[in-house]
Amino acid sequence: MKKLILLSTLIFMGAVGFYGCQDLVNDVDGDIDTITNEQLNSESQVQFLVNGLLTRFATTHDRLALQAGGLSDEEVFDPNVPNATFPTFRDIDDGLIQFDNNSVDGVYNDLGELRFFSDDLVQRINEDIEFGDSEESQALRASGLYNGYFFAGVARYFFAVYFGLDETTGGGIIDGGPFIPSEQMFGLALEQLNLALDQVASDSREARIANTLIGRIQLLQGNFSAADVTLDNALEPGDAPFSSQHSVESANEWWGNGGLGRSQFVADDRFREIIRNEPAEANRIPLDSIRANDDSRFFFFQGLYPEQGTPLPFLSWQEVSLMEAEIDLRAVPNSPTALQLINQVRASSDLDPRLTADMDDLIEEREREFFTQGLRLIDQRRFDIFHLPAGRFQYLPITQSERNQNENI
Repeated sequence: MKKLILLSTLIFMGAVGFYGCQDLVNDVDGDIDTITNEQLNSESQVQFLVNGLLTRFATTHDRLALQAGGLSDEEVFDPNVPNATFPTFRDIDDGLIQFDNNSVDGVYNDLGELRFFSDDLVQRINEDIEFGDSEESQALRASGLYNGYFFAGVARYFFAVYFGLDETTGGGIIDGGPFIPSEQMFGLALEQLNLALDQVASDSREARIANTLIGRIQLLQGNFSAADVTLDNALEPGDAPFSSQHSVESANEWWGNGGLGRSQFVADDRFREIIRNEPAEANRIPLDSIRANDDSRFFFFQGLYPEQGTPLPFLSWQEVSLMEAEIDLRAVPNSPTALQLINQVRASSDLDPRLTADMDDLIEEREREFFTQGLRLIDQRRFDIFHLPAGRFQYLPITQSERNQNENI
């Protein structure tokens, strides 16, 4: 049955048909806008499958980042904002999330597909697809496996940091199985990411990308010594970020529901105050304004994604530097090396250097540098600075549809 999920994504959206009674279609030729499961088990279809995986990553990443921003203290839902009408977003902002919240259900389904598509790609390459002996064929096989394993790790990481069984118990579910707590899900993610590393050269960009996520996970696990080693082989200053790619047909969710397209979520007022006090911060926290429905005030929303197709960063060298700075500060308070790393990140946005740096400064730098990237919610939990009262959700809940169908929870 799961193969049908994959096949359903391969129908061309431009092909629309109307079917009446059976007698009227007896002489119609077979479908030309679908591909069978067996036809996908071909070397020629590997890049097609990888492209589909990249697309599902994009639609999952941006929706998770937006909803995580809304659940954190980064974004606000206010009905006085024009076009802020989704009660599902209001409930996310309040941390009072019903299991049948449609917005959460939508991204949960996307994440489930991301996990399935990645695992399915690996299985096809390892078991079903015959590759030629040529260098080109073997390179394609390695590329397909890298992407399959890498996004299998990404999906499991997403479950660990964004979803939970209840208000404070993070984790997820794979293939209708039992609930997997975050720590165990992190371990599964690391297994997949290390398998991805086996497919590429250790000095390649792909390896640096995978090591960046591995280092992030190790940091979240509190395994700082391991993260310190891993990050030596992660993205470096000058490397382009690894981002989800968007388009007019698949718009960045921050544009569509937290920006110029529609401002369901707006930035917390403190970001406007940051820019008023430190104007240069607009380089990394650009804001646009919108007048309230009652003309009483202006709200401000992110201006980082001004078009439907603006990419959304997922991993960057700036994060690597701030993770390294955090590791140093945990070992040596007021570490001069940490200060240097923080100022390296600030310089990339043309900001004046800090004169000193401690853990509070590090947390502040992360809040600003990763604005709208889905990391603030994670940081609020791990630094014990969550803003909502006890009893509110700190994770997006595993949805009612999963609970209804899964006898293991």
